[in-house]
Amino acid sequence: MISTRTANRVQAFLAERLPERAGYQANPVQMAYAGSMTGALAQPGKLHFIEGDTGIGKSLAYSLALADWVARGKRKHKDKGRNTDIGRRAIVATHTRALQRQLLDPEHLDLIAEYLAQEGLPSLSVGLRMGRGNYVSPERLARALGAPELATVAKDRSRRDEERTLAQWALETPGCLLDLETDALPEGVTLADICLLPQEPLPRALEEHFQAAQGHDILIINHALLALDLVTEGSITGAATPYALLLDEADRFPDAAESILSEQLSLRASHALLDQLGIRAAHAWQELLNGWTTPAHAGRALPLSAPQREQLVAAFQTLRRAKPNLDAVSSTLAAEWHRFMAQVDLMTMRLKDSPDSPLLVSHSPVIGLPSLVAQEPAAGRCLKSGAASRCTILTSATLSDMQHALGEAPSFDYLRGRLQLGTADTRLGLKASHPALRFGRMRFTLPDDMPPPLWQPEAGRYALSPTFCAMATRRIRSLAGRVLVLANAYSDVEAIRHAWPEEDARLVTHAPGANLNQIAEALDEDAVLVTPSGWEGLSPTRGDRAFWDHLVILRLPHPTPDPVLQALLEQQFMRRGSRSREEASKLARQILLKQGGIRSTHKLRQGLGRGIRHPDDDVHVVILDPRFPSPRGAPAGEGLRQHAQSLGAIPPRFLKDYREAQTTWPGEAARSGRGNQKPMPDTAWETFF
Repeated sequence: MISTRTANRVQAFLAERLPERAGYQANPVQMAYAGSMTGALAQPGKLHFIEGDTGIGKSLAYSLALADWVARGKRKHKDKGRNTDIGRRAIVATHTRALQRQLLDPEHLDLIAEYLAQEGLPSLSVGLRMGRGNYVSPERLARALGAPELATVAKDRSRRDEERTLAQWALETPGCLLDLETDALPEGVTLADICLLPQEPLPRALEEHFQAAQGHDILIINHALLALDLVTEGSITGAATPYALLLDEADRFPDAAESILSEQLSLRASHALLDQLGIRAAHAWQELLNGWTTPAHAGRALPLSAPQREQLVAAFQTLRRAKPNLDAVSSTLAAEWHRFMAQVDLMTMRLKDSPDSPLLVSHSPVIGLPSLVAQEPAAGRCLKSGAASRCTILTSATLSDMQHALGEAPSFDYLRGRLQLGTADTRLGLKASHPALRFGRMRFTLPDDMPPPLWQPEAGRYALSPTFCAMATRRIRSLAGRVLVLANAYSDVEAIRHAWPEEDARLVTHAPGANLNQIAEALDEDAVLVTPSGWEGLSPTRGDRAFWDHLVILRLPHPTPDPVLQALLEQQFMRRGSRSREEASKLARQILLKQGGIRSTHKLRQGLGRGIRHPDDDVHVVILDPRFPSPRGAPAGEGLRQHAQSLGAIPPRFLKDYREAQTTWPGEAARSGRGNQKPMPDTAWETFF
């Protein structure tokens, strides 16, 4: 158990030693948050919900609390005369790589080491374990370099030095692709072309790296790996009792668990694999692909029909009789075959379960290409596995439902429901929220004459409307200083780029997967960065002033209801009661829209947090989406509805500033209001967004 004295030690370090370092100062909210953390660690067997606002210093506070807990456990182990040095361990799971980098930053680790030394506690090892897709495949890299194996490349003095260095790096290190500059790759080769595939044998250096990770005192992983670790009883982390599990960005865990624990089998990709291997069954899969591709079902997920089940069973039986000559193909292709057959086995089990098993056909947008989906809609419940024997802490700046006023008790109903924890579940532990009381300043502009942001240029596809793009671009260009524009998709970025005048060189965009913090830190002081990747994790190094002068929200980040989850909920409602398909569909849609509203509010709060990263930051926030509630009560406009729930995204300390927001654009004459714009030709998108 952790005593109040331990909590006071961590708080004292934050209050007295931390301010001695340049750029740091004492923060009462951070100290209170640290107190909640140490209090949670004193209550094993519980799941604790501890929310902490952006900018209060959550990561350092919980890192110190965890380090103290682990180190004191190690010391007790040594004091009892045991031969082993392994005692308590801690696992920290995050959603973003940016946060992982922050936790492994040398200055962050130095602060932890300083605290442990001050307390006379043993030093700790901190490590990172990522999924295999983040590491290089030596065989795929050799193929990209046009060689039978990497050793040949490394020894070939006729090759360019860059190629030999790349081969040597892949042979002698674990081969983390995050450490690799894309400029080092051969022309036309991407990281996706050389990453390690599922079922592919682990390179020796990587296998040793994974084994070493299981020995770290504090191990950092992502949410997807955590979900796999929980359902395989610690096969990835090697964590055993006693250990503490902390999930930062915890509101994202259920989605990550559902994604990693579900299976999706593309009929087109499957046919391509079978064709490459020369398997006769490829013809049968081509017939399935042709017969099941349905443009009328584009963007929808539907249960298997009886004829489809019969066709699929026959196709699977044909596959089981296939005997490809795997010795004649690359190990990568062989690994893809084994992965494919593992998916077939899982789909076969689902087919045998019952006629109502959650196996669906998901159709792609536009042309309706089919994929088989075995979804795990409540995969977040895996967090309950083994919870009785560890301490589990969930934290985030957006952990609660975000509908409580300053000083009110927070509600965590949305996340609790995603984890399938009942209100009376005895495993529920502490519930706390720590909002920043004084941290930065926000000024708001919410122009009340913006047109609807979306339109439907063709069936099944939505895009930023040209009218909205033209007005948004003109207003963004009028902002002086460095501007961050948060978009929802790369298609939004492309629409703004298309509307941006060629003679204006301020615009900066980027490709998917780029290091956004590096891009931001290289910006000129009057640059405009438009990105869909900056809602969270974007925190460029600050100089002697706020990094961003303006933060622009292009449109609300409200997600479209997932057609697969929609279909699964419909099936559940129809099985459990006497509801018709129409009634079940309506109820399922209402639930998904409500959940989507909370997720949108969370993402919007995270986006607003990009503008305030330091107590002295002062940012001008522009929200261009007319669906965000107007502080003057103006309607959203014809054909639109306001998302009142989105107000929860504004930190309570800035609500006064929001109520004083400017609703006309500086330098422009006031217009008649939001209702003066004609709606788009097809307003059906309003039910989706």
